Amino acid sequence: MYNYFTPNTIIEVICLTIAVISLLKDSSWVWRSMILYLLITCLTEIGGIYVSRQAHNNHWVYNIFILFEAGFTHLMFAHLFNKYINSKPIIICGLALFCLFYVYEIESHGFFRYNHLTYAILSAQFVLYSLYYYYLLIQDHGYVNLKQSSDFWWVAGILFFYFSSTACNFFDDKLYSVMITPKHHLSYFIFKGLNIILYSCWSYSFICRKWPITKSEI
Repeated sequence: MYNYFTPNTIIEVICLTIAVISLLKDSSWVWRSMILYLLITCLTEIGGIYVSRQAHNNHWVYNIFILFEAGFTHLMFAHLFNKYINSKPIIICGLALFCLFYVYEIESHGFFRYNHLTYAILSAQFVLYSLYYYYLLIQDHGYVNLKQSSDFWWVAGILFFYFSSTACNFFDDKLYSVMITPKHHLSYFIFKGLNIILYSCWSYSFICRKWPITKSEI
């Protein structure tokens, strides 16, 4: 039997469970779509483990998943931006840029090698989106209780994960050269930690969405 219980799969299943409890009856279909995205994420992680044991190359699994990653995350940012601006120009340009690099890499090296450049571009986009969201939030004169803001914590998870992973990619060779255990290098533990932070922030944002605290309750 393969070991499907890894730090990634465990935190993802926990986050999915919290999403189902918190968002299943949410008034926004965009937030409800996070349940589907997290389900796809869990299935991808489990499928990636299975394929890697069978064929020793699961890159194509994650080349498919990155399409969902780009689509669902752009959808959520469009929803968040629309509270302040018309997000269509930003989101359409971002998706067009992603598709351009995705097609370029597939044509360059085929489907069975991971699209590292596309992922790097996508990560940079999400970092910029996050920073722009916080700029819009600062410019907003309305009261926002950040401690209980589902939007704020969802974006916080995105910013921390993609900014840190992008920074790690710049030092990829050095991180891979540092072996913590005989089988695992330093980057392995860094990305596991980043996943925990991402899904912890998202889980908290879902809880805030389900059980908001109004200003009068503070």
